[in-house]
Amino acid sequence: MKHDLSRVISAEWLKLKRRRSTYVVPLLVVALSVLVFLGLGTAARREWIGVPSGFYMTSATIAWLVDVLAILTVVITCFHISGEFSLGTVKAAWTKPITRRNWYVGKLVFACVSASALFIAVVAVVVLLAAVRLGFTDLLEKDYLIHPRSGLGLALVLVLVLTLWALWAVTAVSAALAGLFNHAGTSIAVGLGLWLLMTVLSIFPSAKPFLLSTHINMPMEQMIAMSKGLPLPFDWSELAWKTLIGAGAWMILGLAAGDRIIRKKEITF
Repeated sequence: MKHDLSRVISAEWLKLKRRRSTYVVPLLVVALSVLVFLGLGTAARREWIGVPSGFYMTSATIAWLVDVLAILTVVITCFHISGEFSLGTVKAAWTKPITRRNWYVGKLVFACVSASALFIAVVAVVVLLAAVRLGFTDLLEKDYLIHPRSGLGLALVLVLVLTLWALWAVTAVSAALAGLFNHAGTSIAVGLGLWLLMTVLSIFPSAKPFLLSTHINMPMEQMIAMSKGLPLPFDWSELAWKTLIGAGAWMILGLAAGDRIIRKKEITF
């Protein structure tokens, strides 16, 4: 299995290096990160929103970009999997001594790596901008210490890890949708439609805890509140287990559905 996975991932990496989008998309995402940071920084300095601090600017910028990254994750995952069906190349892959499950897992792992790389690029750019322009300091109210820099730093690391975990859940669900349809455009449309539906349902308090979109945005919302010195929506332990279990449930559902879809899928072209 390990050999099969490495073959699938190596093949994906070889195809990725030949695509122009491999270089264009990260550059566009980085450029968007800079624009959002500068825009929010101007608003914070004029006291329209938030506070002009490194921790607030980092969390607010990433919170704004998380939905963009989730959409890109859907698109990337669907192209990795549904694209093979639409081009017909999956038939050759499945006739080789690689099981369907190993092929699917390799695709899924590579999609997770791609989404993680974009997320890390955004975090690196935003943290660097925040450090250079504002610095990461204690949160003070006059001479009163609200949150020390060390506590804010640990909280930021935690919410970044939880957000990445939720993005992996998006990848798993997107992979299941991609396996269901034979065209990348169709699976992307369904995935974006599902995301829009979750956005609409999030206005209902009874539905919000069960939505994957909630678990993607919840960690950064907590960090924004902390960086502004506001009461926290959750205890940190509660936030961690809610995100891990909530997004994890979606991840398990996506993995189980995707595995069943791939095992039962018929290739008719």
